[in-house]
Amino acid sequence: MKIARFLISGRPAVAVDGGEGFVDFGAILEARGYRSEITGADPERRIIGMLKRGCLEETFIEGQLSWTRKSGRDFSLAVEDLTPLLPLRPPKVICLARNWASHTREQGHELPDQPVYFAKTENAAIGPGEPIRIPRGVGRVDHEGELGVVISRRASRVPAENAERFILGYTIVNDVTARGLQRDLAREGWPWFAAKSMDTFAPIGPWIVSRREMEPLSGKRIRVTVNGELRQDGALEDMNWGVGDCIEAITERVTLGPGDIIATGTPSGVGELKAGDDVMVEIDGLGRLVNPVVEVD
Repeated sequence: MKIARFLISGRPAVAVDGGEGFVDFGAILEARGYRSEITGADPERRIIGMLKRGCLEETFIEGQLSWTRKSGRDFSLAVEDLTPLLPLRPPKVICLARNWASHTREQGHELPDQPVYFAKTENAAIGPGEPIRIPRGVGRVDHEGELGVVISRRASRVPAENAERFILGYTIVNDVTARGLQRDLAREGWPWFAAKSMDTFAPIGPWIVSRREMEPLSGKRIRVTVNGELRQDGALEDMNWGVGDCIEAITERVTLGPGDIIATGTPSGVGELKAGDDVMVEIDGLGRLVNPVVEVD
C-alpha cells in the first residue's frame, strides 16, 4: 500500500494505492462523512493528523477501498498527470550517522559500537521536484541518499523485536549536508546542526510505502545519481544496524511520534552537489526522488 500527497485540481490531497492504482482518499473520506479528517489549515500535516485519528491504519484504508468498489463510484487518479508533493512535514527527522561501514571508512572514521544519531528540523523538508537551495559561499554540499522510516504512533523505549508495531512505512530521504561546514564545526567540537538543517536540506518522497509491502528490506538496493551519473549504490542489508535496532536505540532516550522519520544512514559514494545538478535517489520498491539544485544568496 502507498500513501501520497498530490496536487489534485489545484489542491493538495491525500491519495492511496491499495494495489489497484492511486485513488483520491480525501474525496473518499469526504464522501463517507469524515470531513474533519481531511480539512485543516496545514495540508502538509494532514497525514500526521490522519495518523493520530487512525485513518491510515491499513485495515481502515482497506475498508474504505472496499466501500468504494461496492459503491461503484470512481475515485481513481491518473498519477502521470499529477504533481507529487512532500508526503508529510515530519516534526523531526532523526538521522543515523556511520550506519554503513563503506561510508564510515570513506569519511575516515571507525564504526561506533552503538547507533549514533542526530536530528534535522522540519524546515529542511521539501518534496519531489522542489529545488535544493545552496546558500552562496557555504562551501561544499553533498548528497546522502537514505532509507526513511515513517513512525505511526508514539514510541518510547521500544524493544527491537516490537518495532514493527510503530512503523507506518518507508520513504526516501536525501540527507543533504554542508560538508565543509560540518567539518569546520566538528573540528571545533561543536554540533553539526547548522550543516544538516539548512532550508531544503531534507528532500523526502515521493510517497510512503507500507511496511508490509516494502519488507523484507534484504535484496533491495539504494542508488543515487547526479545528472545520470551513478554516485551511490548499496544493498539495504549492509546497514550496520537494522531498522528495529535503530528504533530501540533512539526511543531509549528520545520519544518518537506520528510522522517522525528515521533516516537510516547512507552508503559510500557521497559527492558534491552544484547549481544546475539534478540529483535522484532511488530505492527498490519505493520509487525515485528527484530534485534540482540551485544556488541562492
